[in-house]
Amino acid sequence: DLTEETRRDYVKQAKGIAEDAKIQLRNIRQDANNEIKRTEFPKDEEEAYLNDVQEMINTYNKKIEDILKVKENELMSI
Repeated sequence: DLTEETRRDYVKQAKGIAEDAKIQLRNIRQDANNEIKRTEFPKDEEEAYLNDVQEMINTYNKKIEDILKVKENELMSI
């Protein structure tokens, strides 16, 4: 059986992993945005591509948060 303290440590580790994933997503977004700007699309296309990238990042950030909540509940349940 896991102690309360051990469970809290596991939750803390899960939050750290989730934060690392979000950092990676931010890096991916920055790289994608830089590539879009470097390609010199027409202004309206550039905006559309930047918005698409942001929507994808938002979707994956939400998935990370959802997974973290499930895992946190799983770890803290007795």
